[in-house]
Amino acid sequence: RLGTSRLAKPLVQANGPRRWVWPASLVAGGLVLFAAYLRQARTVPVMSDGASNALQAWDMLHGNLLLHGWTLTDLSFYTIDLPEYMALELVHGLNPGTARVGAALAYTLVVLGAVLLAKGRATGKEGGVRAALAAAIMIAPPLGIATNTLISDPDHTATQLPLLLVWAILDRARPRWQVPVVVTALLAVSLVADPVVAYEGVLPIVVVCAVQLYRARRGQAPWPPLRESWYALSLAGGSLLSVGIADLTLRLIQRSGGFVLAPLDTTFAGVSSLSSHLAVTAQSVLAVFGADFSGDQLSAHAAIAVLHLAGVGLAGWATIRALRHFAGAELVVRILAIAVVVLLAAYTTSGSYNALGGPHEIVGILPAAAVLAGRLLAGPLTRGRHLGLVAVLVVAMAALLVHDSVQGPGRDADLHLAGWLATHHLDYGLATYWNASSVTVDSGGAVQVRPVNRNARGRIAPVNRDSVRSWYSAGQHDASFLVVPTTHSSCSAGSRGQWLATADADFGPPAASYRVGRFIVLVWPHNLLTQLARPMPVGSC
Repeated sequence: RLGTSRLAKPLVQANGPRRWVWPASLVAGGLVLFAAYLRQARTVPVMSDGASNALQAWDMLHGNLLLHGWTLTDLSFYTIDLPEYMALELVHGLNPGTARVGAALAYTLVVLGAVLLAKGRATGKEGGVRAALAAAIMIAPPLGIATNTLISDPDHTATQLPLLLVWAILDRARPRWQVPVVVTALLAVSLVADPVVAYEGVLPIVVVCAVQLYRARRGQAPWPPLRESWYALSLAGGSLLSVGIADLTLRLIQRSGGFVLAPLDTTFAGVSSLSSHLAVTAQSVLAVFGADFSGDQLSAHAAIAVLHLAGVGLAGWATIRALRHFAGAELVVRILAIAVVVLLAAYTTSGSYNALGGPHEIVGILPAAAVLAGRLLAGPLTRGRHLGLVAVLVVAMAALLVHDSVQGPGRDADLHLAGWLATHHLDYGLATYWNASSVTVDSGGAVQVRPVNRNARGRIAPVNRDSVRSWYSAGQHDASFLVVPTTHSSCSAGSRGQWLATADADFGPPAASYRVGRFIVLVWPHNLLTQLARPMPVGSC
């Protein structure tokens, strides 16, 4: 059968009061982790990507369920992150704290889900070691890029929750017709929110089922009898069907007047750039695991990264072991091993900017590898009497988690700017993408700042990414100020001097100019929206 494993061992069912140990431990551990991650989330500012999601959820909460008028990025987060934000904003309101609670809650649930899946049906010592290995790899993402990636903006972290549920169903459920139906539905819902599910969820299932069908072929028959292959065919077919369902759903939303998505870049990297892409992939993998010490001097930070290299080593060992014993491995092990390979291959060969913009696209390798490590390495480490090393690693990671959670809040220039604008009664204006929505959320919506950029002709124009058309309507709003960016970035075309010259050319000399921290705020007595150029292309920031 598809789920049969030669590596599986006889299990002893826990009974009596002991059956409550695991649930109680998970609840207690989850509360501790959530509190720690929430404090750690305060060390980084809420960026405009996450702030835009908070504004979208706020709009949905106030009746705009289809996000009419919104242009999003090439992924929507519509069915995963936005409902979470809506629930939190219903209680907590619109503020940066809501985004941080959402990020901390999502990562807490991902860690707990990976620990549970790594444990599987094992009990006793083996179950404990499995859980400990998965926890050691995941529980202590260090400060800096790992925190920004995993406990900050949505960026694919919460996407792991429905995928972990899919893996748990395939691991626990017996082959029945309901299983492919539920898996198809979960994959389709997830794909509406995040297209990376096609690489991390759909393709691995299809590959594993195809391999299973190939191995099941009989000598004279081209394919095995339907009664022996229906489960693999159903899972593979349902997974492929989920892609069509998700695409149809997004098309129906758009035709009903709902949000518009930017086109997804599916180009391949050029052969000449593959070597640089491999280097970026290696650094991104280290960043996801908290083990990126490249460029660091010999210091405590570098030592922490080196400690996380143990997690990278365990993940690599487990993945290689899964691929070597692929035919006899459990179903979930085979799927997760293929998922790791597919994610790394897709990330390396992608020609899009996102693949080189950070490790966000491959956060899925962290829980997948953690589960593989728990499932496949608990036995060898126990038999080799290396449990002391596992205990030391878990204690060290727990200590790092405590260290990271007691750090003070990071400096947030946008929060300071939001307070200054509110104090000076400047409640509607313009800024570049990386400052606009974050200032809006930092002010709780009291100050509304809309994203603009310099277009190819050097004019200031509305941004067509995570924005609403009506924001730039001169008949509905009166924008009186422009926040000039401090540095050139991907969403800020031009230096500070070029922005000052462009603002003067487009809007005329400002009536007042203020230095607020590292920003310059220019103020005019007239509505700037009447003098904006045409909007940037869809997806541009």
